[in-house]
Amino acid sequence: MSKPSRRTLIVLAGAAAVSLVLGGVAWMPPADELVRSEVGRRVLPAFESKAALVGMVTVTTAEEAYHIVRGPKGWVVSEKGGYPVTDAKMQELTEALAHITYAKAMTRDDRKFDRIGLGDPAQRGTGALIEVGDGEGNDFAKLLVGYRDGQSYVRKPDDLQAWAVGNGVLPPLQRASAWLDLDVVRIAPGDVTGADVRPSEGPPYRLQSTGTGVFALAPPHERRLLFAALGPKLVAEALTRLAPTDVASAARVAVGAPVAEHVTRLASGVAIVVRCWRIKDHGWVTVSAATAEDASPEAVRLAQAINAKTAPWAFALTELDWGAFATPLNVLAE
Repeated sequence: MSKPSRRTLIVLAGAAAVSLVLGGVAWMPPADELVRSEVGRRVLPAFESKAALVGMVTVTTAEEAYHIVRGPKGWVVSEKGGYPVTDAKMQELTEALAHITYAKAMTRDDRKFDRIGLGDPAQRGTGALIEVGDGEGNDFAKLLVGYRDGQSYVRKPDDLQAWAVGNGVLPPLQRASAWLDLDVVRIAPGDVTGADVRPSEGPPYRLQSTGTGVFALAPPHERRLLFAALGPKLVAEALTRLAPTDVASAARVAVGAPVAEHVTRLASGVAIVVRCWRIKDHGWVTVSAATAEDASPEAVRLAQAINAKTAPWAFALTELDWGAFATPLNVLAE
């Protein structure tokens, strides 16, 4: 057998070296799985020291732009007529901004941003641009924020690198109404003794409790046959399920006569009046409370607390909830 030539040995040695290099590369993690130096670092390292100075939060999405402003009585949404924002939600936001960290590098492909809620809202994308400052021209944070399935994602507006964040979750920012304190009336079903209803059509009627959590039609309609035994209860206790979806100034909504009225009577002697309105095929209500002259101090305080929170506002409801306050008699009984 002839010996391999020197040239052949050089070629073989080179091939072996290339194989070793390729083998090493094969064991290296893909570039997008390499640990980035940013991982574990705070997204806004200086924000915590500025949190107490925050005076305005501006959010811009593809659908709307709104401002959360610190006023003399607390945080409000300017575009909602200065309606209050819950302190807990503002604390949730500032805590998250102060502590979120870069957890994992995501895509740099702007065609994929919408999948994680980071599309540019100026281009009708799914992201929300949040700008936080003192309201006097000093900015403390500016981020594009996305939220999907309990996970927050961020990227800087001038950077294509998207990140999943850790050490906190930013609240969803797409709708101003999500910030509003819409828990406006809190009463238990057991407190309701009856209701007087002037529906959108048909005669007015009264519902009264039988004392067992069941409601019946009061005279002169007591002999009418109910379509469902649960129907009167659902109407009488409508206020206990009040869950507004939005708010507006009552002066904008309560124009002319209401299309329906629902008065909830409580055992304490408080009467809560819900007046119903239709604006562009959407249901709105105004809420006010009153007591008799001989009402207890507790009843007076309850009525005052309700009025302090509901005046001068109108509240948007889902069609199902709005309909419960305006239910015609012929829907309950024949």
